[in-house]
Amino acid sequence: MADLRFSSTDGVARVVFDRPGVLNALSPSLLEELIEVCAGIGRGDSTKVVVFEGAENCFSAGADLPAFLAELSGSDAHAVADLGRRATNAIAELPQITVAGIRGHCVGGALVLAGACDVRVAGDDARFAIPELDAGIPLAWGGMAHLVRLVGETLAADLVLSCRPFGADEALRASLISRMVPANQFERELGSLAANIARKPLSVLRTTKRQLLAIRSGAFDPRADADAMLSALEDPEALEIGREYISQRIRPKGTVR
Repeated sequence: MADLRFSSTDGVARVVFDRPGVLNALSPSLLEELIEVCAGIGRGDSTKVVVFEGAENCFSAGADLPAFLAELSGSDAHAVADLGRRATNAIAELPQITVAGIRGHCVGGALVLAGACDVRVAGDDARFAIPELDAGIPLAWGGMAHLVRLVGETLAADLVLSCRPFGADEALRASLISRMVPANQFERELGSLAANIARKPLSVLRTTKRQLLAIRSGAFDPRADADAMLSALEDPEALEIGREYISQRIRPKGTVR
């Protein structure tokens, strides 16, 4: 793959936007690779967590506008214009838990991709912006829906209409990210989070992801939770992890350690 790096170990897959010479800008070819990689990840059961990052301490400067403009003048303009939405959906619909690890620039379309993840962790050096309107284009790729879901309509409108940059501290207050980590501890904290999630039972992680997807689509039915609980109690991996949890925390006579 020319524009992405992919690796996988111990249940954690890492997908790295790898165009550091242009601050990992999202070209049409990168998005096509991303769609293909996500399709492959989604078909397997060996991966529990997918981490999305950018090379060299920069998540991404957003859409590679010169590359897009060159292809949007061709005969397949609509398909090119729709690539970002398809890539965003490819991340959003993964059955695995997804984590965006954000350092440096996270701009425009890159913020949309990060917003499609289940968890977003940012270094204290992260810098966000949604400059599409200043560039004469609307926020696309389904980004408005993700942004409103995460930060609410009022703040989403402010960020999109003003195009103002903001830092990781404001992103944390707005619940756009769940954690802000010192830059010199970022890789360790991100790796620890991914490994921690990957130690959970696969079946329970898949159930949790289905719950999140159902809530986001407005289709969540809590009556399904009982069946999910009973299913977990029949899963060998979940039972083993549950027994280990109890043995580590429960003393004789039921007292908690």
